[in-house]
Amino acid sequence: MMTPTDAELDEPGQQEDAVPELTAVLEVSPMSTAAKPEDGLSNYSTSVEGSVVASPSIESFSTFPEQEISDTNIDLRDLQVKVENPQKHVETLETYITFRITTRSTRPEYEEGEYIVRRRYNDFIWLRQKLVESYPAHIIPPMPGKHSLLAQLDRYSKEFIIARMKLLHIFLNRMVNHPILSYDKNLHVFLTAKPAEFLVYRKNRGNVMGKVSDSLQSMASNGVVKQRHLEFEQARDYCVSLSEKLSTIDKISRRIHKERQDYLVELHQLHPIFTLWATSEPQLARTLQAVAGAIESNASAHQKLLDTAVNEEREYITYIDAVKDALSRRDTMQVEYEMTAEELTKRKTERDQIISSGNITSSRWDNSFWKTESNGEKLDRLSQTIPRLSKVVEVLQDRLECANENLRSDLERWNIEKRTDLKNILIAMADQQIGHYQQCTNAWEEALSVVKVGNNDASESATSPPNRVFV
Repeated sequence: MMTPTDAELDEPGQQEDAVPELTAVLEVSPMSTAAKPEDGLSNYSTSVEGSVVASPSIESFSTFPEQEISDTNIDLRDLQVKVENPQKHVETLETYITFRITTRSTRPEYEEGEYIVRRRYNDFIWLRQKLVESYPAHIIPPMPGKHSLLAQLDRYSKEFIIARMKLLHIFLNRMVNHPILSYDKNLHVFLTAKPAEFLVYRKNRGNVMGKVSDSLQSMASNGVVKQRHLEFEQARDYCVSLSEKLSTIDKISRRIHKERQDYLVELHQLHPIFTLWATSEPQLARTLQAVAGAIESNASAHQKLLDTAVNEEREYITYIDAVKDALSRRDTMQVEYEMTAEELTKRKTERDQIISSGNITSSRWDNSFWKTESNGEKLDRLSQTIPRLSKVVEVLQDRLECANENLRSDLERWNIEKRTDLKNILIAMADQQIGHYQQCTNAWEEALSVVKVGNNDASESATSPPNRVFV
């Protein structure tokens, strides 16, 4: 739980220029302050009681730069969402961030066409839990981590909030792009309900399904899948291999990140040395100042690289984990089916043994306190148990077959999506490194040009003949 003093942000004057390309405006919203309408903003939506947030119009709806739609490639999706405009809320007992979610849709269930709501991080968690409970055989995209992607970032810093906003935007778009998940009722409520209605909906929606699924999972967790499905086992092995590769990249990236932090400290220590040296060497002052300027530019480039390093490969590992979770839930269904089918086989074998023995006697006391069940009573009990178990086995078999088809379809979609995601991660990594080294190289080339000019001037002054005065 954070107090207001634990979550201080930059001054208001500095908040206005926070990553304009992401259209993010971080606002501090005390609960006791009533917001007044601003000029040019006529459409407002209330995030929580007592907090009013300006909402964009339909014309201002856009996506992130990497997802923008060009004039020749119009977005024809019937459901579009955007996460933006983080706002800080300070209450007596807690401080939290909400995000504005703008939804546009032509589906009949979205009657108004456009909806603007505000949701906090815990609301996203609730949505994902509901989807996991309702669609255990589907791949439910992961949420961004609760804590900073880099341990050095505070979870109320602008850098962390912007990174979280981008990841929540990706998470929500993966949901609305899914042919099954996008029609879920909980998602519809999440995107359209007003704050009070959404709060009531969350409270009234008990977690009965979650408890039932947990009990089934705990019951089946003790068993092991007997008949391995080759297709899904290969998918699991691939996920493990891919996760190991990305984990190795992440470990190396973190080590490089640490080394760059140390290098940045040394650059800051090196810069004043050349600056002070220039004051004591007038003849070398221009050269030394040029080197000092290059060092300062290199330090600035390294600081920018450290601040913008998101380590997207680490976040994608959580997506792979979500795929493995879906495979595990599918295995749980198979274990439950196999356990029930095995129980049915035992009951049928017991019935056949009684019938084949032909010894159907009445019950007797057998000199014991408890009455012993007769073969006839066992046969009656089995005649009721076996049909019931048969129906359960049929239901579980149908559920397992449906789960196989659903998961197979999701794996195909994920494989296509994965290639694009990994390609974008690698391209972004390359572009970031190229931009960084170009900035460093340009700084040193500029310093080198100054040094060469200084050397030419010195050589010319050394080789020029002395001025002679004739009388």
